[in-house]
Amino acid sequence: MNRRLRPIVLMLAFLFLLAGCGTKGPVRPLAQPFPAAPPEMTLHQQGDALLLSWSQPRRNQDGSELTDLAGFRVYRQSFDPAEDCPDCRDNAPLWRLVELDYLGHTQRRNGQLFLLDTDLEPGLGYSYKVVPFNRWGQDGPSIERRQTLAVPPPAPAAPKAERQNGDLLLSWQTVALPADMELLGYQVYRRRPGRAFDAAPRNQELLNQPRFVDSGFETGRSYVYAIRTVARQAERVLESALSDSLVITPQGGF
Repeated sequence: MNRRLRPIVLMLAFLFLLAGCGTKGPVRPLAQPFPAAPPEMTLHQQGDALLLSWSQPRRNQDGSELTDLAGFRVYRQSFDPAEDCPDCRDNAPLWRLVELDYLGHTQRRNGQLFLLDTDLEPGLGYSYKVVPFNRWGQDGPSIERRQTLAVPPPAPAAPKAERQNGDLLLSWQTVALPADMELLGYQVYRRRPGRAFDAAPRNQELLNQPRFVDSGFETGRSYVYAIRTVARQAERVLESALSDSLVITPQGGF
């Protein structure tokens, strides 16, 4: 080989080796901005479960429009409220990977994302951290919330349904609340068989009476209803577990 060409060939081979090393994946543009943190996050107790809700960020940290958001990493840890300090450590394990292209058990409604964490233990605290990431794998800053699970109020009893002028009248029996709880009202949830209940209730406003009129049915299709009690305990608003379910199949003229 020509001595003058040898250094050039060696340099090209070195560059080729460099190009083949490293993590494989999409080529990230230079100076790609990181997503901003979710603007808000809430925790809401439903029975022995906590419903997480957070909003999607619309901007990057530099203020530019966020167009490549891919999903969220959700971290969770439990703690003893009397002894533990979640702020003292940052080793919560990854609990859920929420990809916007495949939500799985995550629900999305009007830009809000909902995740239900079930079978929790009253008296324990639970801390959640939500981290957005873009399609280049870059994480944005997190948003965190924590809550101690309380003993929930009792669920409504003996729900029933009857026809009323082509609509459906649901009613149920009220139940006595513990002395430290104040009744705020009721929420009605509806789903199709084989599906989960929506995160949002069927009623637009909190019900202050043990009844609800529903409409918007497809003849011959079945619908499942259940109700929750909503109560205030000190500074917290709690929902009960779901009542017994009602399965309704409207027929012609229902």
